[in-house]
Amino acid sequence: MNITKTQLLTGAGLLITGLLLGWLIFGGSHDHDPHAGHDHEVTTENGEEVWTCSMHPSVREDGPGSCPICGMDLIPASSEEREDDYSMVMTEASMQLANIQATPVIRERPKRELHLPGRVEIDERRISYVTAHFAGRIQDVEINFTGAPIREGDVMATIYSPELVSAQRELLEAVKVKDRNPGLYESAVRKFRLWEFTDEQIQEIVDRGEVMRNMEILSPVDGFVMKRNVVDEQHVTEGSVIYEVANLDQLWVTFDAYEEDMGWLQEGSEIEFRSRSNPGSSYTASVDYIDPTFNPQKRTIRVRADVENADHTLRPEMIVRGVIQSEMQEEKLLVPASAVLWTGPRSLVYVKDTSADTPRFEVKEVELGSRTGDYYIIEEGLESGQEVVFNGAFRIDSEFQLADRFSMMNREPGTGAVPGGHDHGQMGGDDMDDHDEMETQQETDAHDHTGAIDGATDDFREDFKVLLTHYLDGKEALFESDMDGVSTAFQQAAEELESIGLHRMQGDAHMRWMEQYEAIEGHLNHILEAEDMEVRREGFALLSHVLIEAVNNYGIPGMVYHQYCPMEDANWLSRDEQIENPYAPDTMPSCGEVIERIE
Repeated sequence: MNITKTQLLTGAGLLITGLLLGWLIFGGSHDHDPHAGHDHEVTTENGEEVWTCSMHPSVREDGPGSCPICGMDLIPASSEEREDDYSMVMTEASMQLANIQATPVIRERPKRELHLPGRVEIDERRISYVTAHFAGRIQDVEINFTGAPIREGDVMATIYSPELVSAQRELLEAVKVKDRNPGLYESAVRKFRLWEFTDEQIQEIVDRGEVMRNMEILSPVDGFVMKRNVVDEQHVTEGSVIYEVANLDQLWVTFDAYEEDMGWLQEGSEIEFRSRSNPGSSYTASVDYIDPTFNPQKRTIRVRADVENADHTLRPEMIVRGVIQSEMQEEKLLVPASAVLWTGPRSLVYVKDTSADTPRFEVKEVELGSRTGDYYIIEEGLESGQEVVFNGAFRIDSEFQLADRFSMMNREPGTGAVPGGHDHGQMGGDDMDDHDEMETQQETDAHDHTGAIDGATDDFREDFKVLLTHYLDGKEALFESDMDGVSTAFQQAAEELESIGLHRMQGDAHMRWMEQYEAIEGHLNHILEAEDMEVRREGFALLSHVLIEAVNNYGIPGMVYHQYCPMEDANWLSRDEQIENPYAPDTMPSCGEVIERIE
């Protein structure tokens, strides 16, 4: 039988493959240790080997078996796993299954985008007041309506005054002796200039050589008449303001900034803004003034910028929205917002020990600074270069809780006082898969920065809807000025808020809700503790600001209208599209506009 070259090569290949598989299966030795890779096992005081779960390192058993949480086979625990009440070791497999990811703490100048509501205003420095410098009677009013455009030198009205007639006679007499007594002439001319008559008007008196019964009042500037305070034949006294004229070629744009924005504001910052009348066009200006005091009603501070308006496309009292791209002067430590577990006064992050051969994580308590986009400033507790967990931090925290170690919900490790908030119970394999899928989806949703924060559950949305219902009842009671109705509605809202609680979500949604919960609670207390209706309305304005944000964040079911009153500069939510102003029901019950319909 002839063996071809191809058959010979094929047979050699099969032989080599068989030998390789045999070595892999049987390990090449009859003395193979089935627990290879765990040369330094952990043992109990009785010398018994400790077994753990690669997915749940908190599990500790005396022998092999299945994990009581996820059903996976247990493996021997390594003695290299240095653990205490503030750290825990995980296997590479458990890290991959939990999708735990870490990133270095960075040091750079924090940046933040501020969104500020504002309005266009007249530049007070460009308002000219036309006043009567002597008592008299107004005649021949030429500018007879507010808003009229006017040019410098245009006739606004004429005036008759005995004092003005006497001054003209003095001037004409002074002209006759000008060569012998020039000082007398200059004194007479100076009086007319102080009364804001032009040199041309003075020369006209001299050229005529006789007294003029009425003299013209001329506009001192280009602009628009903002106020007209006289009519024909009206008597005026010395110092009376006849007209106010404003030059609108340059305007002020003022914005309201909240207290938490103060650290990001500085004079010279560039601000870009748009108006509702022309949302497709943007304007740019520089902040040139920040008020030294807060508005006590709105708890905001006014930020002002100058804007050129030569084409007059901007008009005073227009509503605008501004954006400031702010950057701090000093470098700060920054971590992703998703790395921070925020529970009020305590903020925690999990740090990966990069020096350990086996993945090891330590919990660190940190002092938070401001939030800057997708990052938090860390004032104390971390160092540059350390790696923090930004994905899977809640999974690690739940394992710390199960092991009765220091964690978000456990202030006293080792006491057995482990809250049940993260108790997984005895979940089998299928349940664990569902749990993993849910947690992964929540973490993915929490990082969606499109405006909505989708980490909220359906149960949370339904509970929040009840809170919103009490708020809307309170709004209607404010419109009716019903003191008892206001008390009842917002007391029910406070009780519902307590029922909702702090710990209902995860990731970014959880951290945002923690901030909002504290604010809502404070504003409800403001309303309930106030005995005066106006003070209650102040608290309602602050509460509305937070609830409008929350309704947009969490997609609360139902439909409400976001409404705004420019006269009060205040927002609220309403069941109905029709305006019923809760801030001024007696004087301006229908003042306001619908900003958007939220559904």
